[in-house]
Amino acid sequence: MEWQPPAASFPSAEELAAYVGPRADLYRRRFERFSRHGAVRFEFSWNWPAFFAGAWWYLYRKMYWWALLDVGVSILFGWTVFVPVLWAAARAVTGDYLYFRQADRKIRDARPSSFAAAPPGDAAYFARLAREGGVHAWVPWVAVAGILLIVLLSGLLFGILWNAIPPLQELWPRGPGRWT
Repeated sequence: MEWQPPAASFPSAEELAAYVGPRADLYRRRFERFSRHGAVRFEFSWNWPAFFAGAWWYLYRKMYWWALLDVGVSILFGWTVFVPVLWAAARAVTGDYLYFRQADRKIRDARPSSFAAAPPGDAAYFARLAREGGVHAWVPWVAVAGILLIVLLSGLLFGILWNAIPPLQELWPRGPGRWT
């Protein structure tokens, strides 16, 4: 019979707080559902930021491969009407579970090999978890700046096309008034 090392325990509240960063209490309650039966298993949850923000939420939570997949699916199927709504719902339902799986994997990888659970009071360990986890504070700012840039460029492009293609002016004739 071969010796098997004891299975590492699930992340503790302190480990999750260090890894998740802001809103750790909210995510800890959500994460407990996925491991309450002694094994990791999917359970239904809903994450509004994942539903609305999509790839931006994945980037904010440092889930780079999922952000790339989200952008890819959006590019491939974004032209349809129904698929983006289904994809957003799938993100919302699975977002917490995917984040839990990543947090669990990263926390287990960060643990010293001699510990099955968190080393007690190890400040360097918790600092490493905070570095590897946490959030990117720049993501909301880049998202807002990107949306504003798209709106400004769209307005500029529409203005150029309006003057360059005379039939467009016939679609919306200028009415009488002071500013015509």
